[in-house]
Amino acid sequence: MNLTENLGDFNRRMADELRGTFAATVKPFQSEDGGLLFRGPIEGNADPHHVGTHVAVSLEKDVHAAMEAASPEQREEMVGIFLSNLGTRVKMQYDPKKIGQYALDIVGTMRTLRG
Repeated sequence: MNLTENLGDFNRRMADELRGTFAATVKPFQSEDGGLLFRGPIEGNADPHHVGTHVAVSLEKDVHAAMEAASPEQREEMVGIFLSNLGTRVKMQYDPKKIGQYALDIVGTMRTLRG
């Protein structure tokens, strides 16, 4: 999997929304498919240099299509809803002491927009 520190607009805004949720050693990256991954050392791992994904935030394909088709005002409203909803979900569910084999996976859906 190729990761970059160059985040797209939505991912940069989501990373800003979640600033302070993670330890300073956990950094945001964007995956090839546009997902936002927060990666850093995993506390309690036998290898102190082991880096893993703490949280993955993504939007379904339908959401990407809807955002591309929306007017700038509608898109901004959609982004605001996702920042609030997904950001709250991460903040409520993330616990750095309970990182398992898989990252906490938070996905934005069309249902999220509809409430």
